[in-house]
Amino acid sequence: MSAGRRSRRTEGDSPSAPAPLAGVLGELARRRGWDERLRDAAIHQHWEEIAGSELAQRATPVRLHGGVLVIRAETAAWAGQLRYLVGDLQRRANEVLGENRVQQVRVVTDSPGHTTRSGP
Repeated sequence: MSAGRRSRRTEGDSPSAPAPLAGVLGELARRRGWDERLRDAAIHQHWEEIAGSELAQRATPVRLHGGVLVIRAETAAWAGQLRYLVGDLQRRANEVLGENRVQQVRVVTDSPGHTTRSGP
């Protein structure tokens, strides 16, 4: 081995099979405190399943953090429609994500000052 590259193994260590990448990344996320953020990010992956295909084309999740799901509606009219659906979206998100992760839903649009809230 060249002087620039040294083995980290000590005498008596046996080479082991490489750890599966998923396990390594999972451990890294846990140690860094990212595991909750990664669970929250699953809202993006499951959005169409949660919202349905038509609604998923008109509104997208911005983020889920601290139990608050922020959804961006494409127009103020769709934001108004979502006002009637936030309870269903909250229930469905919790069913799909498998936990009580969504405790409040906020609907926003690109229109300044237009927000709708549900939950405590």
